[in-house]
Amino acid sequence: MKNRRLAPLYFKVLGLSLVFATLFLACEKKEPSKGITPDYKQNSGTGGNPNQNNPTVTGTTTLTNPATENTSLLVGGTGWSNPTCPSTNSLALKGINGDTQVTLNFASAITSGTYNVGALASGSICMLTVLNAPGQPVGVSWKGNNGKVYVNISGTSINATFNSIQCTQPQFIYPAVSVSGTLSCSQ
Repeated sequence: MKNRRLAPLYFKVLGLSLVFATLFLACEKKEPSKGITPDYKQNSGTGGNPNQNNPTVTGTTTLTNPATENTSLLVGGTGWSNPTCPSTNSLALKGINGDTQVTLNFASAITSGTYNVGALASGSICMLTVLNAPGQPVGVSWKGNNGKVYVNISGTSINATFNSIQCTQPQFIYPAVSVSGTLSCSQ
């Protein structure tokens, strides 16, 4: 009868001993050289981490231009409004016709003279932006790359005239919107 009572006790003691032995061996302090450390493939000789200067491409992302053909835009005349001329120190001339917006931005108060069209307004450089050009996808913004803008101020009237300024999207060089015309306002 005593053996029957001791048998479950032996199994319990044996089971706990195995658990403690496993934990003791698993938690034993390892030598630093045997641990797992990340390294580049050429240093470790294994699969390791990829070399940051030679990335592995697993897919591609291709920008797709929503616009597909060149168009032109004549600014000014019937249907165009110019809401940005409230004061003599205005830094922008803006023309709106329906959804189409054409904006000339200047670095300082507009004065008479010839301005080059560039990516950022500064000194004698102005920036031309077109939003929603006719014949182009809605919501696409176009920036003038080069050309000249001739500004004439007479009394309280400002006229900025330009001809065939090529505007493209910042991330694409084709297609282009050719912009000509006059932005004007009376203060």
